Amino acid sequence: MARVLDTTDLIARAREVVMGGGQGHKRPSDIPGYPAFAVRGKGCRFWDDQGREFIDYLCAFGPILVGYAHPAVDAAVKRQIDEGIIFNVPHPSEAELAQRLIDLIPCAEMVAYFTGGSGATTGAVKVARAFTKRDKVVRCGYHGWHDWCRAGDDGVPESVSALTLAFDYNDADGLAAIFGEHGSEIACVIMEPITGGGPEPGFLDAVKAICKEHGALLIFDEVKTGFRFAMGGAQEYLGITPDLSTFGKAMANGYDIGVLVGKKEILEACAGIWLAATFHAHLLGIAATMATLDELQRIDGIELIWKQGRRIIDGLDEIARRHGVDAKCRGFAPMPILKFAEPAKEIGRRFWEGTAKRGIYFSPGHPWFISTAHDDAVIDQTLEASEAAMAEALG
Repeated sequence: MARVLDTTDLIARAREVVMGGGQGHKRPSDIPGYPAFAVRGKGCRFWDDQGREFIDYLCAFGPILVGYAHPAVDAAVKRQIDEGIIFNVPHPSEAELAQRLIDLIPCAEMVAYFTGGSGATTGAVKVARAFTKRDKVVRCGYHGWHDWCRAGDDGVPESVSALTLAFDYNDADGLAAIFGEHGSEIACVIMEPITGGGPEPGFLDAVKAICKEHGALLIFDEVKTGFRFAMGGAQEYLGITPDLSTFGKAMANGYDIGVLVGKKEILEACAGIWLAATFHAHLLGIAATMATLDELQRIDGIELIWKQGRRIIDGLDEIARRHGVDAKCRGFAPMPILKFAEPAKEIGRRFWEGTAKRGIYFSPGHPWFISTAHDDAVIDQTLEASEAAMAEALG
């Protein structure tokens, strides 16, 4: 009979056999009470290796949009498994989902499939370079692990790093200065359309104008924002249409998929470049995406996400105000986060420990993701636990 390992043993074993002990962003937190391993999920909850139950506000770093183990999504995947998950030639659903995305997303006139968000953003950069015949990339936000967006990292050649430039969100003047120096060499600007509190008035319009003036493509990385801010992404919510855009994470409710969408004149002109891989357009991701979109439209999921996110923001802000703690929620309702001011950092640490003890999994350092499974009862439970945790933190 196999020995049952405790959490300390599991961590030690993982460090022996898994590089770094696990994915860099998923290693155990140093905050007491936070889980080290997850073994099961349902709705907006997961259970750790000790059997403890948590209401999840990170949602696997974003992919869980309609809840863990959603019956309709998983049923669609199981049907596809029974029919086959990958073939030598395309499956009809590849074009069916592409048309659906084209109907939903403002910039989408054609679609290319990838695995994961990093694959989609890398594909977008390759297309931009091929279309413009230029090499340099300007970025703003997080775009994955590939060399082009990890300038200066160990393992990334200096020659590759030199091709990637960066600018700060809401700094159109900084972007203009970069183009003033490198304009004829820049293939694209790739950026998250919403970071933190969002764009200042005129910022995204200025970015788009700068790109157009210099003949560079504008790419929105909507891997985080896609299908949470609107069915057509943050670009629909903000009313700004880029040349290309990438989506992933939430669109398949946890199953692997990434897509690049954009203007037909660009993607059609670049159809000959090599973007193919065995698992691109994998049928489980396509089936899951179709079912996830069905569920979002059936329950008006976008409106629900906004409503529940606002309840979390308003509730946590009121708790902090009532207790006289210098803390406030930042970001938009679909992706909020509670931030403690520097003098209140230690109170914040005790607050995170207290909410974890009460079965609430907040991420102290990463924006949260609201799902359609965060119903009224869940929000009520979360705010009740947060009230008790704040009082305890002030002890």
